Parts: sequence; C-alpha cells; structure tokens
Amino acid sequence: MVTNLVLGAEGFVGKPLCKFLEEKRGEKVVSLDIKSNPDSDCRHAILNLDNIDRVYFLAWDVGGAKYLYREDTQLQQLDWNLKLMLNVIPQIQAKGIPFLFISSQLAEECDSVYGVTKRLGEVWAKLLNSVRVRLWNVYGPLERSSERSHVISDFVFQALETGEIRMLTTGDEKRQFIYIDDVCAAFHKALSERLESVYDVASFEWIRVLDVANMIAKHTGAKVIPGTQYGVTPITRMRGKIPGWLPQVSLDEGIQRMVKEGRKLFEPCINLFGKCTPPCTGKL
Repeated sequence: MVTNLVLGAEGFVGKPLCKFLEEKRGEKVVSLDIKSNPDSDCRHAILNLDNIDRVYFLAWDVGGAKYLYREDTQLQQLDWNLKLMLNVIPQIQAKGIPFLFISSQLAEECDSVYGVTKRLGEVWAKLLNSVRVRLWNVYGPLERSSERSHVISDFVFQALETGEIRMLTTGDEKRQFIYIDDVCAAFHKALSERLESVYDVASFEWIRVLDVANMIAKHTGAKVIPGTQYGVTPITRMRGKIPGWLPQVSLDEGIQRMVKEGRKLFEPCINLFGKCTPPCTGKL
C-alpha cells in the first residue's frame, strides 16, 4: 500500500485530498498540519519520512485574494513560506522521496509575495526532478467568510444567510474555477506518473464572477447586488493540462453540491434545550 505524507493536511485543499487518497484510492495518509498540532509546524518540524512513499507539499501561508494582496501581510507571507521551503525540501531531498509541489497560477506573476515564493518553490522542485502543478481558483469546501475565504464559498454563505449576494466588484472580471474533487484526482495522477513539466489544474474555461453569482442565485433564490469596483482578469500564461486528466464536475454541478451542503448548516438543530436559532452552524 502506498503511504502518503500530506503537509498542510487540515487546509482548504489538504483535508479533501486526505479523504480522497484514503477513500477513493485506498492509500494510507500521514497528516501533518500546525492547525492540529503546534509541534507539526512545517517551518521547524523534523519530518518522519520513514516508510513514506510520496509527499504532497500543500503547507503554505495562503488565503483568498482578500488576504494574499494585503500590503500588511506581505512580509509575514515571505517569512513563513521561505522558512517552510528551507525546512521541508532539504529533508525530502535527503531521503530521495518523490513529492508534489502544489504551486499556483500566480507563480507566473510577480506582483505578490505569494506568487514569487510559489515560483521559487517551482524552481527548487524542478532542480530535484520533482512534480509541479499550478492551482487556479479552487472551490468546493465550505468556509465561513473571513479574509482568507474564497469567493464562491463567500457567495454561497451570503445567499443562504441573508438571501443576498453583495459583491465587492461589478463581477465583469473572469476566472477559471475548478472543483475540489477534480483537483484531488489531478494531484494524484501527476504524482503517481512523476510528470516532469509544470501543469495547470484548471477548468480551462473562463467565466465572469457575476455569472457565478447569478448561478448561485438560481439555486438559492438570492438577490445579486453587484459592487462598483472593477476587478481584474489575470493574463496568465497557461502551461497545459495533465495528460489523461480532464475536469469531471461542471461549475453548475459543483455549486449545486455546495448549496446542498450549505443548507444542512442552516437546518434547525434539536437538542435537550430545543431548537437552535437559524442560521445554525451545525455545532451545538
């Protein structure tokens, strides 16, 4: 049986990836994440790589655009992510274990510390003949709105909580959204086959953010209220698809899954004290 070490196993992508590897591929997962154990801080931890066959390098200081482009977080992101690489990659290199470096479409740009450090990680991984993929706009896992949450999750929660989707921008900017199940399948295929180039994990279909909001509104009955700011569509060079991999979940289907899952959080719960008052978090 293949044993995987997932660095950043409690994160937005890490948690679904662990579930996918265990339930869909029948592989063993060893999880490491500072969220579950302060001693698992990948900036400093000594990794136990005995009996590990593959490593998924997801741990990173990351969030949605609200967080990534904040001027007052740039130095923190630089410090955190450089320490991650300086600690993790030499340990993996010493053992000669295949690893997947999960990069980002923003690695093609140099207007944020996040993009620059991701590009540095790609270069290092290439020198070690390791596998590199670039994530685009992932959606699927539900997140409570915060500076680190992502746009589709924000819209779904707004729609279910308030009956409105209040946008920050006009929504004319375009994105490529990719569902989490397709992301996990892409990661597994890329690392299993030890692909040597850089590949995009994306839908390869552009869509306006306003159209996404309207799609969510269609499934929730919410009212869409566009903002006044103008967003930016990234002009990012694409490297290409992972050979033999294609997204299987359409945007409409993925949004329906999120709305269905989100509604469960707002169903009144009953405990010894009666019913919860909606909106319900599902935690009594």
